[in-house]
Amino acid sequence: MATFIALLDDDPADRKQSERLLGRVRDERVKKGEVIYYDSYGSEEALLPFFNKYDLFLIDVTKTTRDGMMVAVDLKRRGAEGKIVLYYDKIDYRSKYGDEEGISFIQKPLWQRDFSRLVDIAAHVHENKIQRVELRGESDTIYVLKEEIIYVTDMGYYSAVALTDNRSFHVNEKPLILYETINSENFTFVTPKCFINMDHVVSSGGTRFKMSDGAVIRFSLFDKKDITRTYADYAAKKASK
Repeated sequence: MATFIALLDDDPADRKQSERLLGRVRDERVKKGEVIYYDSYGSEEALLPFFNKYDLFLIDVTKTTRDGMMVAVDLKRRGAEGKIVLYYDKIDYRSKYGDEEGISFIQKPLWQRDFSRLVDIAAHVHENKIQRVELRGESDTIYVLKEEIIYVTDMGYYSAVALTDNRSFHVNEKPLILYETINSENFTFVTPKCFINMDHVVSSGGTRFKMSDGAVIRFSLFDKKDITRTYADYAAKKASK
């Protein structure tokens, strides 16, 4: 299991110290088979495009008009599912704002044992939150639920991902890479260049599936027997639950 942590601190010295101590915890945990990823940010703007992937945020922002609590509240409003911890010295966030649901406080300086506890919290969050699929494009990255993916098609230089609510996204990976990342029985390849989410099939007939967004996905007559059997087996299994 991998755990993802974001450090957001606009004090370079404090940020470096946190990186150093968290790195020590990471190196200790890897010996036990635990994997910890952490990313360090000096500004809210740098963090925002990637916030959905983190299990824990460690935040202290004091040098702009928006302080750490403002950033934390905005992350929650945007739907951040990770645990938010405000660590502080210059601004006592709890004294200034009072308690805020879902936000914890810890005073600097932090020691290695503090980071070890924070990693435990992040791991607990990771185990219990709904996992999202990372879709990385040319300039943007989004995080979606696997249920939101309708089908993925290889377009040559990119793969087109059809999403619910009339959305789409272009990713750099080939469909096979994304398919292996999702790793779910809901999905199956219907051509070498296209896989579908069988939960989004609204009708089937001949050598085609009609999808929930209205698209018609066709497949080869030579593959019909295997593909229709896969879909029938999946539909039967789902109906029996």
